[in-house]
Amino acid sequence: MTLMIETVTPPESGKFRLKLQLAADILVSADSARRRVSTFVGEEIADLLYGERPDLVWQERGVSWRVPVVLSSRALGRIGVVGAIDVDVKTGELIVSPDLIQALEENAQRLAAGAAL
Repeated sequence: MTLMIETVTPPESGKFRLKLQLAADILVSADSARRRVSTFVGEEIADLLYGERPDLVWQERGVSWRVPVVLSSRALGRIGVVGAIDVDVKTGELIVSPDLIQALEENAQRLAAGAAL
């Protein structure tokens, strides 16, 4: 698992020091977050999409699982990542917007066209 910290911007060069003491209650597992995203994208966007293993992300709004959304086909297998959906680690709520859904759809269409599904 990877932990990404989005609230810190390191300098372009020179010394960088970061002392961390982070605490979060993770009530929703990474696997549960992945399954929730897979169900959502499969039902709401396209049945050729699923969620992969997420990373833990620390952001200004809190901690979430960032689940990559992947396009696949039976003939070709995994084609590529079309975006990501964040899942709140406490509530399991998917953090989605109409713009994100549209971007996932458009990226999936572009990848599908390039893969000649």
